[in-house]
Amino acid sequence: MLFNSFAFAVFFPLVFILYWSVFNKKSVRIRNLFLLAASYVFYGWWDWRFLSLLIISSLLDFLIGKYLYKLNQSESTHETEIHRKKTILLVVSIVVNIGFLGFFKYFNFFADSFSDLFALFNVHLSRTTLHIVLPVGISFYTFQTLSYTIDMYRKRAQPAQDWIQFFAFVSFFPQLVAGPIERAKNLLPQFEALKKPDYSVFRSAMILMAWGFFKKIMIADRLAVFVENVYDNPAAADGLPMIVGVFFFAFQLYFDFSAYSDIARGTGSLFGFKLMQNFHNPYFATSFGNFWKRWHISLSSWFMDYVYIPLGGNRKGKTRTNMHVLIVFAVSGLWHGASWNFVIWGILNALFMIILDPVLNLSGSNLHKAEREKFLPHIFKSILIFTAWAISLIFFRAKGFDAAIVSFKNLGFSQSNEIVNFGLTSTELKLSFLLLTVALVIEIAGEWKAGVIESRFYKMPPVFRWFFYIAFVLSIVYFGQYGTGNEHSFIYFQF
Repeated sequence: MLFNSFAFAVFFPLVFILYWSVFNKKSVRIRNLFLLAASYVFYGWWDWRFLSLLIISSLLDFLIGKYLYKLNQSESTHETEIHRKKTILLVVSIVVNIGFLGFFKYFNFFADSFSDLFALFNVHLSRTTLHIVLPVGISFYTFQTLSYTIDMYRKRAQPAQDWIQFFAFVSFFPQLVAGPIERAKNLLPQFEALKKPDYSVFRSAMILMAWGFFKKIMIADRLAVFVENVYDNPAAADGLPMIVGVFFFAFQLYFDFSAYSDIARGTGSLFGFKLMQNFHNPYFATSFGNFWKRWHISLSSWFMDYVYIPLGGNRKGKTRTNMHVLIVFAVSGLWHGASWNFVIWGILNALFMIILDPVLNLSGSNLHKAEREKFLPHIFKSILIFTAWAISLIFFRAKGFDAAIVSFKNLGFSQSNEIVNFGLTSTELKLSFLLLTVALVIEIAGEWKAGVIESRFYKMPPVFRWFFYIAFVLSIVYFGQYGTGNEHSFIYFQF
């Protein structure tokens, strides 16, 4: 079920009313059972058959978590034997969960890559490929449930009270299919008590959701039309159209994905749950390292805690640290999609962090902070980082390696630089640039003085605020991008 769909427009108010009028007044267990049922309806609306994977992963890690907790309680005796049992349980969880993810997402990719590798040595193998449907959200809920067992193994999380609480934690519908990827220590305890309605929280949540719909429907979906036309035929997008397409996709990706996170966080707040912030103005980052602390924060921190640090982090010298960064970004690229293009994209971003950050004195410098700011002003840093990021996204968006190379070759100026022949009229293009400018100005204000706009807005007379609310919603309906050529789905659904 999509947030921007008629089905959700019916589903959400119904669940919200029942939640606050009936089920949140019952016991915690009944409330959680209702949320679990609602979440399964939300997920099963797409394809009910894949609920079985979600249930198996939830049941497996709930049981393993219980046994890990028992072993942790008795670890003072027979320490070696208990550690061995804990390791076996953790390995079972990792193998089963990653096994599901690997089969549905990567089976054909690895089969084709294996065959291509032997072809280099003139050994031709018959390819076995399957018509596999990728379950929506499997990359997200797999990482979420895995983090629970790993944290239980490390004694960094408390066990779920019962299976209903844990199943609701894994499948909580606002963030189930595209994050944020929540940790058990943050989200799981929120299922342990009944909630109290709070008007101020509801108001902020609705504004956050509206902002998300604005970014998705008015900006990202409009840019998507142009981007799709450019990348469908990169050879025809020579010069300015390709340049615009590359930068449009960088904004489309950000506004599309951050929109989902905003809607998810707002929806969660309306049910009394606080989800983590997944984006923090990443295009204003002052280093590539800083960028990845602002972009898809829940995933970046997941790889930091469960891959980078276990590899050794930055504790084993510069060479090993750089190798760890390359591994993490290569794996992160593969997480995004079963294609070598994603791996290349990941490695490019690793190289940006390893090579460009120190060279440009953006991080790890011995200079005083004030001297660094004089050397490369904040605005120049942000533009440089954004440009490199946008160009790297060619591998992320192009339909194959050859198409990516063609796109790179067309990054220049040619005699024909007409950009109105790529799905958007001249008026639509002007509106796109205007909406981008508005959104960026709002985010710059938020970066400069966080919370100032919101606090001043709430001090205005109620009549003005309600006029703004109505006008804002109507503008989304009127100026939103709908119709042929726009799939409406969120980009990260495919991951």
